[in-house]
Amino acid sequence: MAVRHALREVDGVVAADVSYDDKRADVRYRPGLVTPESLVAAVDRIGFEASVMQPAAVSDRGR
Repeated sequence: MAVRHALREVDGVVAADVSYDDKRADVRYRPGLVTPESLVAAVDRIGFEASVMQPAAVSDRGR
């Protein structure tokens, strides 16, 4: 709950869902108002470690 709350308190965050079991947070935010680095900093401030995951590669199956 603490991580989700910390993320939702960041101006520009639209939604944050956290899975402690998977050690993952899915965050929707407004890029003009917040950066991934500021989200990591918000989590770090409450004593948890965070990093930005790279987006999954787009499949070329449709070609």
